[in-house]
Amino acid sequence: MSALALADRSGAHFGTLLREDTARVLRDRTGGVGADAVLDFVGATATLELAAATLRPGGELALVGSGGGQLTVRKPGFLPSGFRLSLPFWGTRPELAEVIALARSGALRAETDHSPLSAAPQAFDRLRRGGVRGRVVLVPD
Repeated sequence: MSALALADRSGAHFGTLLREDTARVLRDRTGGVGADAVLDFVGATATLELAAATLRPGGELALVGSGGGQLTVRKPGFLPSGFRLSLPFWGTRPELAEVIALARSGALRAETDHSPLSAAPQAFDRLRRGGVRGRVVLVPD
């Protein structure tokens, strides 16, 4: 399944592939204002730069992914004025309970790929190469 199909199936309102004009396309979807918030689940330099290019002034970027990307912060720079950056690692216990409740209700669906624990190195290799949609769950052999 393609990433766009997965996003659509998961409830995305709009999806597009990364191209030279993606930032413009996304800004156009907001009437030129920019996004209120961007959740970057990859964290690569390309996705961080795209996030910065699509945020509105005062918007929030939550860097969730750990893809090793870098975003240079300087003033003046290309980042929108007043933007906020958060680097969440985990939520609170009540937030976890809310996520579980959403999943149980069917409002939140997670795509998972199950692999035996003995195949963990191969699973991590697939993750690094972008060959996994969703999450890998390692299960006992």
